[in-house]
Amino acid sequence: MKLRNVLLHSGLTITVIISIFFTAIIWLNPATFQRNSKATTATGDTFQNNDHKKIGDVFLPTQTVLNENDGLYQLSSSRIDLVQLFRQQLVKQKVQRISRHDYRSLTDYQSLLKQSNAVVFNYGSPITVKIFNQAFKQKINKYQNLKYNRILVPLNNKKVIYLMNDADKNVFKVTFNKLSWHKLKKQLKNNDIQHLPVDYELEGNQYRLAYKQAITLPSYSYLINKVNASSLVPELLNSDGQSTITTKVQKNQTIYSDGGDNRMVISNQTGKVTFSSYSDLNYYTGPAESARKHVENLSYNELLKQSFMRINSIGSSLDDVRFAGYDLTNQTAIFHSYVAGFPIISDNNYGGFKIQILNSGAQQYNFSIYSLQVMVPSSGKEVTLPSTSQVYQSLLQEGYSAAKIKGIKIGYRWQVNRSSKLVVDLLPSYFVNINGQWSNYQNLLGNSATAKTR
Repeated sequence: MKLRNVLLHSGLTITVIISIFFTAIIWLNPATFQRNSKATTATGDTFQNNDHKKIGDVFLPTQTVLNENDGLYQLSSSRIDLVQLFRQQLVKQKVQRISRHDYRSLTDYQSLLKQSNAVVFNYGSPITVKIFNQAFKQKINKYQNLKYNRILVPLNNKKVIYLMNDADKNVFKVTFNKLSWHKLKKQLKNNDIQHLPVDYELEGNQYRLAYKQAITLPSYSYLINKVNASSLVPELLNSDGQSTITTKVQKNQTIYSDGGDNRMVISNQTGKVTFSSYSDLNYYTGPAESARKHVENLSYNELLKQSFMRINSIGSSLDDVRFAGYDLTNQTAIFHSYVAGFPIISDNNYGGFKIQILNSGAQQYNFSIYSLQVMVPSSGKEVTLPSTSQVYQSLLQEGYSAAKIKGIKIGYRWQVNRSSKLVVDLLPSYFVNINGQWSNYQNLLGNSATAKTR
């Protein structure tokens, strides 16, 4: 065990040294690696930044569930990306037809969702058929603005998949000439994939996964990337190169302003960034900047597209970033970085983005200057979490009202590595939504004095 720890520490040290070496090169010759601030383009329905990310790369499923005769299992792996494997198979084929089916019976809808010998790819929040076209390179002309939040793949059917929408129990049957799931079936048996027993529980108008028993998940370590504040200024505050930017430091934060509609605040302690804009030119459509057209009321599909354009404009890497949800209350699109099928959840938005776009013309971005870079050797520490029902009962016993518990899910929390500030440890935990705020359940259970008042 001692030798293993020495090797892990040595491996981590070497990796950090290599990272510092390349960082030094970037600082000495930034032109080699610098992002082109004008590289973000908008052409029709396809938005792409200079690292070749498109809207379909971010609006992908975040969970994979295997339906077997003996139950349902969430599949988790840091090495095998089943969503991308499914995507690679689907883009090779073309949709022949699509038909819409309304399931008025909740029982019938559940039977389809839980049918055995199938794989279900779940989204954090509904997306549109139009975005499905972009993600999987299809040309479905019907139902483009209608929503779905999961894809059901019957493994014994070589022609059909289903797009399912929990909210209204609409199901779109999508038919192809021929589909092959041979590679997908092969990977389902891979020993690198964890099978976590789950079931669906109705949360509002959408099904969420509940963990039926205690599960053990690994922790991970990553090198972190830090965006220089000076690179954010031209992207967000001075895109035309004509504005005069003022800077001031106040109460552990740096405030940048163009003297008009735009303001950016960066916390000097946490790296959290808040950008606010009140310009009446915030919403636009068209093939290029010269063809910007003001949009008064954005459809849901347009809101998602505009949100993607905003996170592209920031210039951060979108590797492992996925659309996680849309908050209708404050019109905010939420994006998280994902590890092995679980989101990284942080009050400081590490690895994530929150984009608020209002019809009034106001918009706000919340994100961090810190994001994940590459995985590095870790101690391999595993964490055992209780079942979802146990967490729920513990919250009730602690004094939290059932009416205020809006959701329970597993994610990873961000913790700076003790050996190096260039490395972050990701540790699995339950997170609970109380009054619209996601919090680490251990913090809630350890806060019994205040729990009684919530």
